[in-house]
Amino acid sequence: MRIPPPFSSPRLAFLLLAALLAAQGTEAASLRDLVVLSGPMVRLSDLFDDAGPNAERVIGPAPQPGGRITVPAHQLAAIARQFGVAWQPASDDDQVVLERPARSLARGEIIAALRAALADAGAGPDCAIALNSVVTPPVAADGALRPTVEQIDFDAASSHFTAMLGFTAPGMKPRYINVSGHAWPMVDVPVAALPIAAGSRIQTGDLRIEHMRRDQIPGDTVQDPREAEGMMLRHAAIAGRPIPRADLARPPLVQRGLPVRVTLDQPGISMVVQGQALQDGMLGAVVRVINPLSHAVVDAEVTGPQAARVMPGSLPEVPPSANGLSGGMTGGGMMGAGMVSLPLGGQP
Repeated sequence: MRIPPPFSSPRLAFLLLAALLAAQGTEAASLRDLVVLSGPMVRLSDLFDDAGPNAERVIGPAPQPGGRITVPAHQLAAIARQFGVAWQPASDDDQVVLERPARSLARGEIIAALRAALADAGAGPDCAIALNSVVTPPVAADGALRPTVEQIDFDAASSHFTAMLGFTAPGMKPRYINVSGHAWPMVDVPVAALPIAAGSRIQTGDLRIEHMRRDQIPGDTVQDPREAEGMMLRHAAIAGRPIPRADLARPPLVQRGLPVRVTLDQPGISMVVQGQALQDGMLGAVVRVINPLSHAVVDAEVTGPQAARVMPGSLPEVPPSANGLSGGMTGGGMMGAGMVSLPLGGQP
């Protein structure tokens, strides 16, 4: 019978080597099976526990983010011999699986990379950016990403942009993606602080400044609070919304229902009396004014705030119950030199 030479069996050789190392006080290394890498490089310690003094030696690049590689038994044995690791494969099935974690590129990272380029293109430093649908490749979960804008086109009229974005990370090949979307400039604009009813006069506290996207602001709106203060609203204002200039109107100088100073200034007579406006009126408008005591009504031209003058030739309309108050007026009329009082009444 032929006796096989020593160490003819790989397994027997491994057992004898392990026994020899144990006798010398050295521990045999063991495989790590499935390894999740935390960097772009593979180290000896990623393959073996108790890898010895060379444990931190780099032996190659990690797989791309989201990928994995399998190191088979024969390659592990070669690595162990090269770096003096006390390990031999027990079988051809021995292996180590190396995985590189990955994540999706966040939309916020893309927007952050685009902002400076869009500002330079005319969209403004604080523009509101909205991306269209975009598919991003996986990126390393363990590395710092460095996105760069390689090319950008921005149309100020439509606020639309297209761009090519490149990004790299340690241990990752450069990637490039095309993105598109809108970048709206932001502006400060006065808005109604609270709902304001139609017909109201706008006061200082009725408005506040809002930072809004330019595309959300109607074409002809109030841009400065001073434009609106003291003006009247033709339509109700909605809280938080800009105020169209077309909704503003100057308040009437003479307001219906309020006292009005009426002047009669004609040859031979000049008087000022007080009546009550029956109509609103702007400067130069003709409104009807009533004497609250006699109920006589005359037409008067608005001359200023709550002030008017009797129109030349205007005769008072007097109710039948007050006919006695206007005696003599139809003969000599209001132009009579002997007139000492107006049918409106009041004190000169």
